[in-house]
Amino acid sequence: MCVLYNSPQRMNFKPRLFVIAVALTLLLPQAQGASWEQPAAALARQIAALAGPGPAQLVLRNQSTLNPNDLPQIRQTLEQDLRSLGVLPGSSDSTTLIRVTLAQNLHGGLWVAEVQEGTETRVTMLPVKLDAAPAEPGGPTLTLERTNIITESDPVLDAQMFSSAGEQRLIILEPRQIVIYARNSAISPPPDPKTNATPSSLWDKEQVLAIPHTATFPRDMRGRIVAAQGYLFQAYLPGVLCRGADNGSEITLICAGSDDPWPVTPMQKAFYDSARNYFMGVLVPGFGMQLAPFYEAAEIFHGGSQGTLLDSVDGSAVLIQNSVTVAINGTGDWGSDLATIRSSCGSGTQVLVSGAGPAANTDSLRAYQISGREAVPVSLPLQVPGEVTAIWPSNSGDNAIVVIHKPDSGEYEVWSVAASCN
Repeated sequence: MCVLYNSPQRMNFKPRLFVIAVALTLLLPQAQGASWEQPAAALARQIAALAGPGPAQLVLRNQSTLNPNDLPQIRQTLEQDLRSLGVLPGSSDSTTLIRVTLAQNLHGGLWVAEVQEGTETRVTMLPVKLDAAPAEPGGPTLTLERTNIITESDPVLDAQMFSSAGEQRLIILEPRQIVIYARNSAISPPPDPKTNATPSSLWDKEQVLAIPHTATFPRDMRGRIVAAQGYLFQAYLPGVLCRGADNGSEITLICAGSDDPWPVTPMQKAFYDSARNYFMGVLVPGFGMQLAPFYEAAEIFHGGSQGTLLDSVDGSAVLIQNSVTVAINGTGDWGSDLATIRSSCGSGTQVLVSGAGPAANTDSLRAYQISGREAVPVSLPLQVPGEVTAIWPSNSGDNAIVVIHKPDSGEYEVWSVAASCN
């Protein structure tokens, strides 16, 4: 790829003009963080000098300490200024791609625009003053409460509750079979979640359905159960998709080989790489940008709009919102499993995360809230007597399903974890 800098005309680069343009850029006054009109207008003029009039694709990324709430305003202002200069962002089939990165260095913010046409890329930069985001008050604001749903001797990949034929059923997904339990209506009221005392007779085993498959399952198995239109549920396993239907007297299961993407949030699906036990950075319907591989995704309400949180395989976490990717700080002690839970506490959406590092004998769960670019802990750690092997959101969204492996007994416990406000 040929990379040029600050060419004032389309497809025409002169070193002398490059020196003048850089000098003018560095002499531009730094803008105040409270208003982005001036830096957006200045950057739009520099982009227009590189791109020339015509349609273009615009991609905006934030890699600075800017508050994500400011990003929609910056994008809107930049698009308006570009249109006034003849550059028409929003065309997905244009051959001109404009990538704007809101970065920073030791001196403050540095907005970088790359204009790509074919194999040629031209770059311009604008120094911008950044204001620090206000800090959130510390201290736990909620308590995590767990209920032991059931204990199994075989590995559990996921578990969900469904209403079927007027009864509540618990569907357990295991590597080679699906186990179906019916709620024992003779036991009432249900056990107190604070005591964590769930009698084994609360659920009656009704069916065990084998999962036929021709693909070779990996050693580290993952699986997911979700509600599905036209079926009671769908179960996703590496290379296999199963559909469970309720015919009134029993549940029937149909399985077939499949490379379909798995649902990772209510709105997004992702392709699962079974050889590496993570999701590839390809989402459906997607966000129009290349993403790094990730372990889990969660949908959160942040700054007045929906966002998608990704727990990347490199240990970092990013938030995708309004077509902008933002790195989230404070996730160094996050494990590879997470899910969102809804509550009446704080913003109403918290992220439940497992602990980082080896956890063969003991692990932990903790709730976080995303504030700006920070993951702020809002609960004390909930100690786990074993290893957290899976966290999935429940069908209701008010709690998370947590699977725990207890190395002393070899058993698997399935918990429901919810939040109560302090």
